[in-house]
Amino acid sequence: MTWSSRTKKPRRLTSQRMILGAILGALVFVGSAPTARAGYDHTFEAGSLIIPMDLAYQDHGLFQSYGLIFQLLRQGVVVYWVIDPNKTWHHSDCDTAGEECAWDCAEEGSGVKCPYPTASPDFTVGAEVVWDDSGVMNAGEVIVSHGYRGGPFVIAPVDRTAALAIIEAWNDPALWGANPWAERTVFEVVTIHEATAAFDGYVRKEMIAAPTIAVFSDGNEDIATGYLRAAGIPQSDGSEFPAGKCGDDDCGPGTVNPDMLTVESIMGDMGTCETPNMDHRNGSLFTPDGLPAYCQIMSMHWDVNDRETVQCDGGNCPATQAECAGETFTYHGHEVVAEVRQFLMYPTHFFAECQAVNAYENTVPNPNWPYLDDADRRGHFLTTQGDPPNCPCTDGDYECVTDGCDGGTRDCCLPSNDKELGAGFMIAPQPNSAELKIYFPEIPYNQMDGFFATVGGSEPAYNLATYIDATYINNMDVTFISGPDGPGEQDLWMTGFMDGVCNIGNDDVNPGQCTFGKVSYLGGHRYSTDVPISNNSDSQGTRLFLNALFEADCVTSVGQPVMQLFWAGVERVLVQEVPAAETFTAMFANQGQGVALDAVLFAAVPTGSEASGFEAGGDLAGSEVTWDVGAIGSSGGQPGDPSNTGSRWLSLRFSDFGEYTLEATMSYRVGVSSMETAPALLTVQVMLDTDGDKIPDEEDPFPNDAFACGDSDGDGCDDCSVAGTWDPSNDGPDADNDGLCDSGDNDNNNNGLGTADDGCGCRHGGPTGSLPVILLILGLWGWLVRRRR
Repeated sequence: MTWSSRTKKPRRLTSQRMILGAILGALVFVGSAPTARAGYDHTFEAGSLIIPMDLAYQDHGLFQSYGLIFQLLRQGVVVYWVIDPNKTWHHSDCDTAGEECAWDCAEEGSGVKCPYPTASPDFTVGAEVVWDDSGVMNAGEVIVSHGYRGGPFVIAPVDRTAALAIIEAWNDPALWGANPWAERTVFEVVTIHEATAAFDGYVRKEMIAAPTIAVFSDGNEDIATGYLRAAGIPQSDGSEFPAGKCGDDDCGPGTVNPDMLTVESIMGDMGTCETPNMDHRNGSLFTPDGLPAYCQIMSMHWDVNDRETVQCDGGNCPATQAECAGETFTYHGHEVVAEVRQFLMYPTHFFAECQAVNAYENTVPNPNWPYLDDADRRGHFLTTQGDPPNCPCTDGDYECVTDGCDGGTRDCCLPSNDKELGAGFMIAPQPNSAELKIYFPEIPYNQMDGFFATVGGSEPAYNLATYIDATYINNMDVTFISGPDGPGEQDLWMTGFMDGVCNIGNDDVNPGQCTFGKVSYLGGHRYSTDVPISNNSDSQGTRLFLNALFEADCVTSVGQPVMQLFWAGVERVLVQEVPAAETFTAMFANQGQGVALDAVLFAAVPTGSEASGFEAGGDLAGSEVTWDVGAIGSSGGQPGDPSNTGSRWLSLRFSDFGEYTLEATMSYRVGVSSMETAPALLTVQVMLDTDGDKIPDEEDPFPNDAFACGDSDGDGCDDCSVAGTWDPSNDGPDADNDGLCDSGDNDNNNNGLGTADDGCGCRHGGPTGSLPVILLILGLWGWLVRRRR
């Protein structure tokens, strides 16, 4: 199935950017998307659709709720993630005697408490049942009042009709024939409620775009695909993720599983042994332009030994670089880490589970053969690299390594387990599920309802390597679930911005200020996908994985492109005869954090005119010219990115006098969502100017005399144009008798070539359009962009 549709660090606002903002603020642009919004109170009207995410009403369909949200976003429905910023987590079962929750489990006021832990409600409202995942409640059945928990999703009434059509197809297999996008192997009905009254909620995230998701084929990729299949989330081409592991040639770009990425595809062209290619943005995580090709990548259990593998010409590399002359690098684990680090320079997301956490996080560049690493082949996305102490070692997890530190000049204590070298993170034992500590229940990543059960594996949890003074970078709070002595000990679920550039807990306060990607780590090898969740608490880890997919900024309004499109050109074409020609320029700019891919610019040729020429690369079909623009960079892009601005010119030949309307639109892709700007319009009047004095005959007192346009104040000088406006009070005398007003002949040199202008009578009218101003602005704009980069 193929889908198609036309439709770092935070920076202070520099003086150049403030200047640019002031200038651009004086123009009216046609935009495509709202500016970054997150973290605001909103009143949702009656008729809003609610996707419950607590187990009282969404126990069977919880995973498939995320697949439904994916399809709603793909088809243009905005989804609001509503989470109370002051919510609390009740650690014991809500019906525990003497420790009962203040809220009821299903119907508020019933006094019936949930037999499991929950967070406090995000909002409370009455509703009618539209769909019920358990099959117990009927459509139209009334819920008088319910405290919706677990981070419910809301759809505003403006999108109600469109959303209901998508929901119907998702929940009814009989409709799949007409809606093949809804077809999936794993099927559960998703509960939908409709609010019967208005209610207030805190919008933590506005979700705009359905994400593209890459799965690293690390040998355990079936864990990730199992989670995605449970949710019904497909690959970017609409096909299901495979149930099993990749074969020899069925995964990667150009195969039947284009989003299942191998080591070789992620690392890209590595060059030869004598001339290594150190471009860390040339693998399959990137477009040919060097922009992120995906919103997210998942790695479930990449073995540390595989990370440390380097191969040349398909086998072990020779002992020295000189002996390897003429061979190419065909496998390089450290380069995969480097490509992911560059991927996270954008508002993207990286998820790792089990041993993959240590494989990425503990990577330390090795400049020696055969690695030949530079500084960008570094993991440590969330943790600092520890400083090993001198021998002897006083911690049983460490051993003395002769010449192990400082370039072979110091004996030091290093982890005895190869999986922990470079820590960072040490491996912790599996936490007791009953003793877990839940932090930050108001963060989207940590939305859940019910008891959380841990699972085993080679890395069931993680300890910070405190013996060698490792910490979370900038001491950021990134731990969401830990054992009883955490954070820092038996940490199970962690998320933060790469390199600790921002506090993940404050990303709703100043949305859009943190331009780097986010990193999520989950301990445990494989979580269940069985439902109902209330009977399968070891499925809760799968929900955390799915939370992470939709929290990423590349899904929400914060990380979207904000496309602006406008016309530059004269609004009055003054000619002595028709047909007449004029050239116009459609200009575009992306003022958002996200990149726009596969952009196409459309310019409609007005009725009564014809395209007499257009910029190279355009294609004229009927009355429309199109240009394949391709990738458009973001306003805060990286060096070498495609520009976030551009233009295409179009020459029109007008057949007659009159009014013509130019229209331009731009389509582009974000994730698997097709976007389109609102039309940019320019109304152009083709007017008769018999004497060629740049004043239309209908406004010219002397339409047949280019050297006269009246002397309304009787001072002997033609009325003058000041800044394009006719103002006879400013024409002044003519002291040098050169026939030009002094206001335009400031040096009185008798030749009419003053320092300010060439005179301001009829022969020298002001500009009749916006082109000169816009060209000046765009010139300054380009200079500022270059200065900023």
